[in-house]
Amino acid sequence: MTIVDNQDKKITDFLKDYKFTLSAEVIPPRNGAEQANILTQIDLLVSHGAQFLSVTKGAGGSLRGGSLPIAHAIKDRFKVPSIAHFTCRDLTPQDVENQLIDHHYFGIRNILALRGDPPTGQKEWKAREGSYSYAYQLIQQIKKLNDGQFLERPDGPKAKSREKLDFSIGCAVYPEHPIEKERIDFFRLKVEHGAEYAISQMLFDSDAYSRFLELTAKAKVTIPVLPGTRIIKTKEAGERMAKRFEINLPKSISSTLGTDEDQKRDPKGVMEKSLEAFIRFIEKLKSIGAPGVHVFVLSDTEISCLLLQRLKKI
Repeated sequence: MTIVDNQDKKITDFLKDYKFTLSAEVIPPRNGAEQANILTQIDLLVSHGAQFLSVTKGAGGSLRGGSLPIAHAIKDRFKVPSIAHFTCRDLTPQDVENQLIDHHYFGIRNILALRGDPPTGQKEWKAREGSYSYAYQLIQQIKKLNDGQFLERPDGPKAKSREKLDFSIGCAVYPEHPIEKERIDFFRLKVEHGAEYAISQMLFDSDAYSRFLELTAKAKVTIPVLPGTRIIKTKEAGERMAKRFEINLPKSISSTLGTDEDQKRDPKGVMEKSLEAFIRFIEKLKSIGAPGVHVFVLSDTEISCLLLQRLKKI
């Protein structure tokens, strides 16, 4: 039993019910920002076609709290499933268990289990003693909680019975990770330790996604993989994004986008070109076998909503 009776629908069940899902990722506002803005953004995304939403967890030093209550609001106020990002970087197993119990009590059932990035500018990072170095270790702990295996206090009484938790466990995947073997081995580790679905890093290249599915099929690692993407308005913006995340921006997209200069002269025309390019891209992902598309929104609410609205018709 949970403190909150309104439990979420599992994403694994959701993916079974729909041939192609439309979803989006939102970011908590910076601490001190007007909280009504994130609620307005969520309302717009849902009303334009997002069937479920994920909520990022601020990386160390980002000063973006609120991931859990926002995920709870999505589920309770907007009546769509939510995925709470959960990062384990610098958390002990005891911290992890306590925080997951908070999610359980609030009726959150979908977790995207991540190691978490170090603070911006910190290139070298090692896990502190007693904490996790890899996401698969977090996934393994969540799976144990689902099996009713909780941590015991060395000096405390042993529990006579344990209530099993019921999380649907997601993970991140990196189809354009530069080393092919690691690309698959890291994914396999996550699946072997309990991951049930995956969301990819930002993608603009349908061929990269297709190759990844082929490799995972050969390796018999076959959980659903939702491709994640961000709709970009101009060629220059796409190139900046591709460079930042070390991913490919194919000519099939870049050659059809407007430029930064075009954006100044004709913003509506640039937006229309972008929408057309990304609808073609997502149609290709669908034909390849993607179970849906996950749109990284950031501050691009208007164009993300228009994209979701048009995707409902394909």
